[in-house]
Amino acid sequence: MKGQYDIVYLTNTPSFYKINLCNEIGKKKRLLLVLYGYGEEAVNRELGDSSSYNFDYVFLWGGNSADRNKLKTFFRLCRLMHSISYGKILFSGWFVPEYNIFAMLSPKRKNCMLCESTIYESSVSGIKGFIKKIIINRCSMALPSGVAHKAIFDNIGYKGKIKITGGVGIFNKAPRDMDRDKDISPKRFLYVGRLIECKNLRFLIERFNENGKPLTIAGKGPLEKELKEMAKVNIEFTGFIANEKLPEVYKAHDIFILPSRTEPWGVVVEEAIYWGLPVITSDRVGCSNEMVIAPNTGCTFKLDDKGGFDRAIESVEENYNVYRGNALKFDFDIRDKKQIEAYTSL
Repeated sequence: MKGQYDIVYLTNTPSFYKINLCNEIGKKKRLLLVLYGYGEEAVNRELGDSSSYNFDYVFLWGGNSADRNKLKTFFRLCRLMHSISYGKILFSGWFVPEYNIFAMLSPKRKNCMLCESTIYESSVSGIKGFIKKIIINRCSMALPSGVAHKAIFDNIGYKGKIKITGGVGIFNKAPRDMDRDKDISPKRFLYVGRLIECKNLRFLIERFNENGKPLTIAGKGPLEKELKEMAKVNIEFTGFIANEKLPEVYKAHDIFILPSRTEPWGVVVEEAIYWGLPVITSDRVGCSNEMVIAPNTGCTFKLDDKGGFDRAIESVEENYNVYRGNALKFDFDIRDKKQIEAYTSL
């Protein structure tokens, strides 16, 4: 591949919200998206003809990202970067060995660090913290998603320029029809996501087993059988639902809950707010400051605090119209524009 680019974006897999963001960036800047395969860490979009997008893209590995040969992908990356010219190179975190090594080789003035991890799950001590600091300090600019992400750079005393992006991508937005009556009781609660350990779903089911309120769990994962066995009849499991069908699921419910132990951001929180659902999140959800606390679209609770969780449910139910009104007023156009400008101003 030969070409001249304003930005080369090194990331993992083609999640749909990143592709949407790159399409918008590509309207203003010449962008090359570099990926190392498809994987289950996010909802991937199958990429087709590059002429369908406002950016170019290349895969360093053609199959499952978890099975890639890291040595081969590193040398492919080196050959790629040698064959093009570019203004800035955007590293998507510090979890990819191939990218980390390349950050040591490329000019610091061109290196930018995109951070989608929060201070809650990202250690800055020990040998991992030491390596992390080295990689971060090889970058002249940092683009953390929110305040919980910026805290990593503050903690290590990072001296480069910092610009908060306010998100991790742009989710799909279908036209909204919000005429449906929401003044019903009992409120119907919803969780959307993978059924895995970090989502803290045992805690969620235990609380709803006790309170008896209607809860829908949409998603699949290795914990599905166990969770179904422990859930009472007020809890329904839908299995996996394709992203394009999720709007109908959101519209059929009243309150969204994300109780995660670790959650770098939480695009599902954005989707729920877009569809007018007040939200309840644990204090470990990365977007809670930007999407819940600041716009007053719901409540947060301290991780694993049963009393705090119950009080959050009570507060959202009692102040439902206030939280729902704030959710419907949230201006995603402004938020998306802020994200795009963070990249195009590089």
